[in-house]
Amino acid sequence: MLPRFSVVEADLFSLHIQFNNESADPISSVSFPLHERTNRIVMWLNQNFLLPDKITPANELDIKLLSLRNRSPLFIQFKPDQSQNLIIQTDNIELAGQIVQSIAAFLAIEDLEVTANFPEFIRELDEIILKVEEFNSVREKISAEMADHSNLIRSLLIRAEDCRLLGNIRDMKKAYSQLMELNHDLITGYKIRTGNHLEFLECLKIVNQAIQKSGRLRVGKPKTQVVNGCRNAIKNNNFQGLAKIIKTGKV
Repeated sequence: MLPRFSVVEADLFSLHIQFNNESADPISSVSFPLHERTNRIVMWLNQNFLLPDKITPANELDIKLLSLRNRSPLFIQFKPDQSQNLIIQTDNIELAGQIVQSIAAFLAIEDLEVTANFPEFIRELDEIILKVEEFNSVREKISAEMADHSNLIRSLLIRAEDCRLLGNIRDMKKAYSQLMELNHDLITGYKIRTGNHLEFLECLKIVNQAIQKSGRLRVGKPKTQVVNGCRNAIKNNNFQGLAKIIKTGKV
């Protein structure tokens, strides 16, 4: 059986090689405290990555890997004598989540909270959240306009019928002409609202995927807390707080 991270799943890494290139550091990372011996992490690395050479145990780890598929770097650092933090540096949040889940399973960790820093991911999420807020604003505005038009239509229908009963054909025609214009405006507003709603749902889908990716950076209760906190933020239209929860894990 091949190591877990030797075969590509979606956009994840396939084969990795070790390299030394200080200029290629990823800007994103996830870290968490880990009270384990270094050789346990080395064992996990050797079992889960298809590497040219086996990694040998040392007092600390500073492993630099490079994807042979897209040349993306992946750094794994563990210095038990200093911070006791395991640091995973990669700009691929999905890969980071899979690595966290794999390490937690290997070390039988039931609950794991992390510190996540994915600035590009958060920036893209902020843009989506801004669109969601704009769609919400447009939807509320169109709904209010459609409600006003509906009330005006009822009033014009009554006026047109009164004019018909009184034989006032000129004003009756005028009322029906206004009704046709309002009906056209209602149809146009409905089309805009439908298109807006479809884009709104697409943005929410992206936000939900971001929540799932963020959740996979944690294990156990912290994972559940992040997912539930994000969903509550969406339910309460607290989109600005959503990015904070994804980044810090704090509700």
